[in-house]
Amino acid sequence: MSETENGSGTNAGWYEQNGLMFSCNQCSDCCRKTPGLVLLSGTDLERLAKWAGVTEEQFTLMYCRWIPLDDGYDYLSLREKKNYDCIFWNNGGCEAYTARPVQCSTYPFWTEILASPKSWQEEAKECPGINEGDVVPGREITAQLERYESRDKIRRPWQW
Repeated sequence: MSETENGSGTNAGWYEQNGLMFSCNQCSDCCRKTPGLVLLSGTDLERLAKWAGVTEEQFTLMYCRWIPLDDGYDYLSLREKKNYDCIFWNNGGCEAYTARPVQCSTYPFWTEILASPKSWQEEAKECPGINEGDVVPGREITAQLERYESRDKIRRPWQW
């Protein structure tokens, strides 16, 4: 996403005045069935390791993988199962729900989804909770977006 689309473009904050309808129906489609990345911040890793009762190093070895992205860095991400379910998806729910990463807890209020009304409607095709239920006020959406954007993702230079 370009700076114009996110920061200074005409679509920035398009949702602020009227908010957006969203109600999670706990279908968990955002947690399973398709490939995806859950990039962890240092705070996420600390919270998840504490929840699991292991050190951060142990947690990383057991539940994480390094993903190379196009910016020259590898990012720490939760692993997926072979069927693309999140590593913590089990028996109809998230085992780590109380310690879930910011990326998970702020969905669908992510930069790329809130970029425009069109991107919001595109995501609605994947998420049955979008455009359903109560209106989430624009200020709450903005707060969730700020949490999502301000997380300090764990990264390292590409390892060749």
